[in-house]
Amino acid sequence: MRMVSERIPFAKMSGSGNDFVVVDNRAGVIPAASVAEFARLVCRRGIAVGADGVVLIESPVAPGEPAPHFRWRYVNADGTDGEMCGNGAMCGARFAFLQGTAPAQCAFQTASGIVHAEVDGDGSSPIVRLKMVDPSIVRVNLALEASGPLRNVHCVTVGVPHAVVLTEDVVSFAPGEAFLAMGRAVRYHHRFAPEGTNFDAIEVRDRHRLQMRTYERGVEDETLACGTGAVAGAVVAARLGLVESPVEVVTKSRRVLGVDFAWDGSHATGVTLSGEARVVASGEIWPEALA
Repeated sequence: MRMVSERIPFAKMSGSGNDFVVVDNRAGVIPAASVAEFARLVCRRGIAVGADGVVLIESPVAPGEPAPHFRWRYVNADGTDGEMCGNGAMCGARFAFLQGTAPAQCAFQTASGIVHAEVDGDGSSPIVRLKMVDPSIVRVNLALEASGPLRNVHCVTVGVPHAVVLTEDVVSFAPGEAFLAMGRAVRYHHRFAPEGTNFDAIEVRDRHRLQMRTYERGVEDETLACGTGAVAGAVVAARLGLVESPVEVVTKSRRVLGVDFAWDGSHATGVTLSGEARVVASGEIWPEALA
């Protein structure tokens, strides 16, 4: 591959179970032409670092007023760019703070707009709070055929598109391979072409608590957590009158993501997402890991 032969400094981080390879790429250690291939190779589990995706910290492009502290770029495990990833954004913000690239309260560019983050000031806590770009209006009760009987799904964009279904028991809902089959069928359904969508199943536990599972576009698998999916699930449930802010969302990893927002009866504004952005390890990626 068109890759530098030197070792690449990185951190392995986990956002409530979503895991990422995070690289300071402001100096272009990963050439632009090699980013997609780098992500595909380094995210392989068992024979490379393994991750759901790659987070790159880069210099801002055409800074505005006030100027963002950095550009956050997310690349899925399949090499495609993602507009937004809540857990990846939290990991990127904490990484940038720990590296001295950004202050504890920072603003950064994403493909879906400027995102603001607040990291623990002394660096000892993994909790990060994000001010998200406002979600779209929720489209409810979209009927489609997806790996079985006709289902009603509720759609919302939280930087990236999500299709959400409600279930009475999210753990037993479409167990094992059945969930993957359903996730793929919804993700590639013609109603969401050509970009596709993420797929979430949620269970309402009470007025302030959900449990969720997610099939992530770009990872093409069920993941242990999804930040934008947590927001999507909370906003959909609010639209259906089932929850009210703040909402705790229990992920498959059993870690909890917090979603807070204002609700005007049809639209969520002032959305914040909070959760853990843990540093698992740091070191260097050797060129042979990308063979």
